[in-house]
Amino acid sequence: MDYAKVNNRAVTAAPKQKAKTTAQKRSRVPYGLAAQERHRRSTCRPPAISPAGAAAYGFLKTRFLPHHTGQAVAGGSEKQDFYRSFDLLCSHYRIKPVDTKDFTYPYSREVALHEAARLLRDNHPQHIEITMVEDNGKFVLQVTERFDTQNILFYIPVLPLHTLMRDKKRRKATRLLLCIFRYLCYSAGIPFYTEENSYLYWNYEMLADWVTGDPDGWDAEEYHNNVREVRAAQYIGETMMRRLWNTIHRDRFGEWLEKFHPKDGFECDCHRLAKKFYALSQEYPKVNIYAHADESCLPDPESDCYDDTDCITMEKYIGFVASTDGWLYNNLEQSINSEFGECLSIQEPVLNRCFDGRSQDNDTLDYECRLLPLVNELCYLLNNRNYDT
Repeated sequence: MDYAKVNNRAVTAAPKQKAKTTAQKRSRVPYGLAAQERHRRSTCRPPAISPAGAAAYGFLKTRFLPHHTGQAVAGGSEKQDFYRSFDLLCSHYRIKPVDTKDFTYPYSREVALHEAARLLRDNHPQHIEITMVEDNGKFVLQVTERFDTQNILFYIPVLPLHTLMRDKKRRKATRLLLCIFRYLCYSAGIPFYTEENSYLYWNYEMLADWVTGDPDGWDAEEYHNNVREVRAAQYIGETMMRRLWNTIHRDRFGEWLEKFHPKDGFECDCHRLAKKFYALSQEYPKVNIYAHADESCLPDPESDCYDDTDCITMEKYIGFVASTDGWLYNNLEQSINSEFGECLSIQEPVLNRCFDGRSQDNDTLDYECRLLPLVNELCYLLNNRNYDT
């Protein structure tokens, strides 16, 4: 690779060029011309009308109906089956797209699906994909609801809460955060990094062995700092797990929430998040984050090329970590991202529906669509606050 060369020479003044001939002296402006009165500006002004915008902007703002190239089909059972299933879909999701039954089929089908996708995208947080399939000689619509995690690592730091526990002024706010942690760990099923069967536990152990296994391979000061960070993560994790094991944070969550009166912005944020988590725990007391985990993306164990690391399962990108700062987390994140970069798929909450005339159940992705954004807000609150102890 060719790099740009830096000119290290001193900056010097450019040499002056000598004129070939002597410049002529300028003569003074005659007195009569200087005394003449200048022309005054006209009082007439152009109309206050802005020029029209570029034609391209108007073109980009225009929404065109989908264009289906192909031979038109005059009626038929396919059209009847489609609109029968399409009406069931619209009734279930409570949307009212434009009526396209008078359009030529299959153009009318494309317009109907286009409008339905737009309304579903505007009114529902999850990604909804519609496909038409043939089932026992009839055409029906199948829907796949998916919560898009957007490749986010939902790693909840424990160190900020452990630091807050030593601040007596934040005792009540800390108590609410402990209730949230207790719910996420034991009810929602989010794994803790000190649990031996968790994915993060294995990664922390690998980093600890890397540091302690070769003391001579590190600088002395760097080695002691890294070892101290590893031991602190282990100590904080075990301490917090003992705290969260106490069921009082589950039994008195509602009582403490009702009696809490925030005094500043941080406590207002804690109170707001605690109310949302508590409401979720009351509406879905027996639901966890794996209720709708997609199993179709998992590798087949009976396959000859089976590899259980081909898929990023949910417990790998959701969990409690010691901290999101420092040498330990930087290497943890780098190691995990390197592993995820070699995976072929990611497991996300998914719900499938088929609108074939049978009644639809009340199952939804509402729990996941509310829980994971709240976890993201909790991480932001813990990572972006100054904790004065």
